[in-house]
This record gives sequence, C-alpha cells and structure tokens, in this order.
Amino acid sequence: MPNNMNLSSRLEAILFAAAQPLSKKRLMDVTGADAKELESAFKELAERHGKESGIVLVVHGNEYELVTNPDAAEEVRAVLKAEQQGELSRPSLEALAILAYRGPMTRPELEQIRGVQSSMILRNLMLRGLVEMREEQKLGQPVYEVTAEFYKHIGYTSPSELPDYEALRGHSAVVQALQELEPAENPAEGDKPSHAV
Repeated sequence: MPNNMNLSSRLEAILFAAAQPLSKKRLMDVTGADAKELESAFKELAERHGKESGIVLVVHGNEYELVTNPDAAEEVRAVLKAEQQGELSRPSLEALAILAYRGPMTRPELEQIRGVQSSMILRNLMLRGLVEMREEQKLGQPVYEVTAEFYKHIGYTSPSELPDYEALRGHSAVVQALQELEPAENPAEGDKPSHAV
C-alpha cells in the first residue's frame, strides 16, 4: 500500500508512537530520509506545532521528541494523577502479566505478544512505579521489567512465586510469537505502528 504522507507527518506519527526521544540516525534509518530532508521536515513539523499547539517538538542535541506544551502542565498533571490513582485498565493488567512472566523484554516483543501498540501503556505503568526501563539493549531497544513495587503490590517477593510461573512463562503461543519476531526484528522495524490501544 503506497504511503501518501509527507515526511513531516510520518515523523510526527513515529515520535507520537515512540513516546520517547529518538535520535536523528534512528529516524533516518526508519524513514529512509537523508539529514537534509530530515532537517527540512522537522522545520515544517516545528511550525505546525507552534506555541498555540498542545504538542510541541523538542530537540535534545541529536534527539527529537514530541511533548505536551508546558502551558498545559497543570491540566496534564491532573489527568496523570487521576490515572495513577485509578484502577488499572485491562490492557495495563495484560501488559503487566506479560512482563511479570516473560520480562525483561523490549517494547516490540511486548507488542508482538499483545498484538497492539503499547508505548502509552508502558508510560502509564512506569508513572505508577510498576514497570521500569533499563538501557540494556536487546534487539536494538531498551528493555522493560516489573519493579519490586509491583511484587509488593501483589504480595509476592519474586517471579517464581507467581501462579503457574514455569508453565505460563514457557507457553507455546508466547514462545512462538517471540520466535517470529527475532529473525525479522531490526532497529528500523521497532517503531512500526500497529493497532493503538
């Protein structure tokens, strides 16, 4: 299927889905654009997300990120606080269970098992202190795992205490999903969009 989106719109989609800073090199690999094309597209993207926009483009050295406008900080904090104090959603519980039984794992690995894009789920779980990200690289990506606070929250002290831990950790469907990812995975594919949650 042909991609009719211009480069700035594609970069916007990639940065939104990533929910974290991405390097210029990474973005060049993903989009196939050269440095000059990227610079021009980011100029266009920055103009689109000007001072009046709720989302702004932030540049940290050679890394780019889409963040909420600081002028909306009070409202954003209120929403995040409600999220942190509210009940966990079914997708959040699903992601937690996968990370507890199969973690640590990369975001693409989690998405391969869940079948949906999971960056926002991971962000919310990290805000709650239930998941942490480590810079240890696997498949060119950082890894995520549940925290000690998660085990404290559910009344266990280690993964081995989880119900049917060994059986579920090695479940054939999960193993197959991860095996399907490994041969095809490369840094450019880590940010392929999938169905949003």
